[in-house]
Amino acid sequence: SLRRTTTFRFLALCLTGASLLAACSDSTTAPGTSDPAPSAQVTPVLTGQLSGAGTAGVDLLSGNTVLASAPTDVAGKFTLTLPSADSLAPVKKSLATGLLTDLGCTGTLTLGDTSAQGFGFGTLSAGGGKTYGDLNVERGAISRTVRGRAYLYADRPTTLSGPLNCQGATGYPTTVQVSVSAAAGWNVLNVRITGGLTLGGIVVNGTAGNGAAAPGSVWTGVEELKAQLR
Repeated sequence: SLRRTTTFRFLALCLTGASLLAACSDSTTAPGTSDPAPSAQVTPVLTGQLSGAGTAGVDLLSGNTVLASAPTDVAGKFTLTLPSADSLAPVKKSLATGLLTDLGCTGTLTLGDTSAQGFGFGTLSAGGGKTYGDLNVERGAISRTVRGRAYLYADRPTTLSGPLNCQGATGYPTTVQVSVSAAAGWNVLNVRITGGLTLGGIVVNGTAGNGAAAPGSVWTGVEELKAQLR
């Protein structure tokens, strides 16, 4: 139908940029519900598997700078040690404006500690410049929900709260509500973005909160994710 076709086209747009893949991650309880938010989980090492990839290796990038890298085996499995505080010193920025920026999100968050700085990512690069995100797609009749994990380094404990404007990631008005309690070090974030048709048109919303690591999770390429949405 026309409505279903429109939704599919919208979600394909959501995944055209590698940065959105970073944004689309495993959901947690949405801010404002009665369930308590999970506490921060710090993980200095990621283990995963690149879907459909061989021995390309993986890189964590900040612009053209390689912050960390790891080999992959013939099945695409990798173990990546995340960069240290010293390695991140040249690239970290205020967490008030530095969260999910690789998703195309903008906005100023409220920090519990206004001096907190850090660095976040949700995608890794492999051989040939291909980009992978740690996510999965849930299919509804006229909707799609993309979930996965993103990662945040904080140089000190702090809370982050407030809305981000992620229209740059989706191409549609999109507000991601952030409610994160970060520990010092590398934190796991869950981010969820859902799009669907309503009587008022296409509606896109998201949440970002504390999450849990998923050792050995499958990281899927951008093109493969697009194919899942057709």
